[in-house]
Amino acid sequence: MPSSAGEGGPRPRAAPARDLGLAALAAVAFGCTVLFQRAVARDGLAASVALGVRFAFAGALLLAVLALTGRPVLPPRGERVAALVLGCVVYALESTFFYLALERGTAAAVALIFYAYPAVVAAVEAALGRTSVGPRLVAALALAIGGSACVALGGGDVAITGAGVACVVGSIVAFSVYVLAGDRLLVRTDPLTAAAWTAIGAASGVTIGGAVRAELEAPSGGALAALLANGAATAAAFTLFFVVLGRIGPTRTAIVMALEAVAAVVLAALFLGEDLQGVVVLGGAAVLAGAVLASSRTPPRVELIEGASPP
Repeated sequence: MPSSAGEGGPRPRAAPARDLGLAALAAVAFGCTVLFQRAVARDGLAASVALGVRFAFAGALLLAVLALTGRPVLPPRGERVAALVLGCVVYALESTFFYLALERGTAAAVALIFYAYPAVVAAVEAALGRTSVGPRLVAALALAIGGSACVALGGGDVAITGAGVACVVGSIVAFSVYVLAGDRLLVRTDPLTAAAWTAIGAASGVTIGGAVRAELEAPSGGALAALLANGAATAAAFTLFFVVLGRIGPTRTAIVMALEAVAAVVLAALFLGEDLQGVVVLGGAAVLAGAVLASSRTPPRVELIEGASPP
């Protein structure tokens, strides 16, 4: 992580408003993915169908972006199998848990609880000796755990059911495994290339799972439109993320990405008519504050993988 002024290093250059605006736009695009998923989950569309279409379309668009920008379309030799397996198994599991949570809770409750993950990843990194345990990490964990409990318990079944909370926790665990494993297994892979093959792998994993469970079906016209829009939002979010990453750095980018949860909450209230309870807002604010604190403690490579992989 770059040295801060307090550690004797140069003071970070102020990020231009344009770059911060692009980062915020990426966060809004990520928030749109939560909105689209909640819309089709609420209507009962099977997770394998919803996620299969979303990730297949996103993966195809990202491959096109890689080709157009001259970035490597394939991971380097020795990391190709790992990139595909991480998507096919770990990320497919994470996204399925997240989708199942959206079937059992509002977009606000699910997105806000999920954003405890930066604190979880930072805690694991500290346990592995990659970051130090200090007051900032302890505060981040306290905010994340307390805020999540506030959302989960204070909102009652109106916000999210007990099963929904369990699914979000499963999603956080799987996502943390994905981030930490990716940091160690995809050392030489371009991050946008990794994102593309994560999407392709996830599409394969959830589709195979749906076929085994005999739950694959053709979505209706309206659902298909929402799923394609979700795939486009996913690809746009990835692309915008990497545009700003090189300009403002991973720490600032990761902190701005906390707006993803805020965007999901606002969009769900506007377009899905989901009400916000005061206790959910309070708990969500604590979770996001913990995410910002945790982002300033996580190694840059891990931050990059976190921010480039929405649920």
